[in-house]
Amino acid sequence: MKFIVLIVVMGLRRMDAGWSPLLAGEERHQRWLQRCGSRIGHPNRVWWVAVLLPAVLIAWGACWLSGFWGQLLVLGLGTLLLLWLLGSHSEFRHVDELLVRGRMNDPDGFEALATDEFAVNGVPGDPAYHQQLSEQILVREERLFVAIFWLVLLGFGAAFLVVMNHAWLQRQRRHCSESETLGWQQALDDWLSLPARQLLIVSMSLAGDFTAVMERMRGAWWQLQPPPSLIVSVANVAQEENHGASPGTLHTAMDHLEELQGLLLRCVAIWLIMAALWIMLL
Repeated sequence: MKFIVLIVVMGLRRMDAGWSPLLAGEERHQRWLQRCGSRIGHPNRVWWVAVLLPAVLIAWGACWLSGFWGQLLVLGLGTLLLLWLLGSHSEFRHVDELLVRGRMNDPDGFEALATDEFAVNGVPGDPAYHQQLSEQILVREERLFVAIFWLVLLGFGAAFLVVMNHAWLQRQRRHCSESETLGWQQALDDWLSLPARQLLIVSMSLAGDFTAVMERMRGAWWQLQPPPSLIVSVANVAQEENHGASPGTLHTAMDHLEELQGLLLRCVAIWLIMAALWIMLL
């Protein structure tokens, strides 16, 4: 059932349906943490009550519900939960809109959308600007793949845990100084992200230039906190015809962005095939 939920949610996220802010708002996870934090107070206690406890209850509920009506309930509630976790607006649709504005030679519209959706500022066509945009796109896509990985592997509870643990860390960074450590929850996030990131990189190699990706990742496979530039460089070398190419004009940048979008869509296809095979083997 979780695979069906995943397919339904991936389709719904591509639709411009005027979603409720409860599902579409950027701060939806933070609102939940803030609501729990205002009642509990201590940040570490917030993690146990707002992150771990719901994850355990969700995992228990998904295992407990069985039969036709139980699975129908899992389909409905699981779809809402996954939409809330992943957001109802697809990153792929945002990139499609960027491509449309770029191809229409609308740099102002392109810049406005990149600022609104990806928090990127600068001049379209500048190599540094598009490097930053690629990093933001890939960072968001990586979080999507991490959630999908744990959903398929261990179910809805694991997906909730990995998404909300990351949201809790973001909340803590806003309130902590740079000298303060985030504790073992940061290590948990690093280790939960590692296998999904590695699998994403392998998917890029299968969808693009396998040899170039393996060469780029030599000595870098087990970095727990790699810089965003690593995944960008992997995506660049995976695109067989553009190794080392840097956009210098808006038109060239659109070619680069379109190839990046195509690479990520091929990775999604690979992941869905692997997920289907995994579930069939269980």
